[in-house]
Amino acid sequence: MKIKYPLLVIIAFLLLSQQVWAQKPVAILFRVKGKVTVAYSKKNVRKAKRGLRIYPGTKIITKRKSFAAIKFIDDGSLVRIRSNSTCRIDAKREQNSLAKNVLLDVGTIFSSIKNLKGKFRVTTPTSVASVKGTAFWTKQEFKGATYYFGEEGIVEIKNKRGFALLYPGQTGYVSSPNSKPVVRKTEKGEKPKWESNESSIDELEFEFQNQNGQIKTLKFKVKKK
Repeated sequence: MKIKYPLLVIIAFLLLSQQVWAQKPVAILFRVKGKVTVAYSKKNVRKAKRGLRIYPGTKIITKRKSFAAIKFIDDGSLVRIRSNSTCRIDAKREQNSLAKNVLLDVGTIFSSIKNLKGKFRVTTPTSVASVKGTAFWTKQEFKGATYYFGEEGIVEIKNKRGFALLYPGQTGYVSSPNSKPVVRKTEKGEKPKWESNESSIDELEFEFQNQNGQIKTLKFKVKKK
């Protein structure tokens, strides 16, 4: 049976459309301080700058005395990346929202989710934290344990050994992928502190094209808690 050329053209168009859609940005680099790099691939590594678009699979690396902040374009979920951190931003489109996943290899991040659309997770070598609208810290030691610090709302921490619920004022601890998550009261001086250069108010406008081809403008405004 011969396949007609129009059918081949349609198939090629659909594949190309899916590829283009997958390459649309899922977040924007909102703030940058110090030495920060953005790696779209092994060969495409750039010096980070404000307004840079973040695509699925993008890796962000912060050096000593540096930090970065990103905002997801669907609901404005904020992720602050502290110094000496490495994480990868992933997201899958689900209708008008994103299933967001921040994969933290090492370092410390702060996640703030106020008007969640879709899903939001933080994945580390030891566990996964899932939320429905909250604010919390995640600290990943180099080839070591993971710490979670609750600020607002409830966070579910889980791995193959079990799960635990994290509330404000509590610390979650997972020593390894083979250890069950443990939650306890946060000790004095244990939780990460804000640095002075992270406390300012900032605004940024970002234009993007939605699924219908329309140009939309998002205006982001961030202030430290």
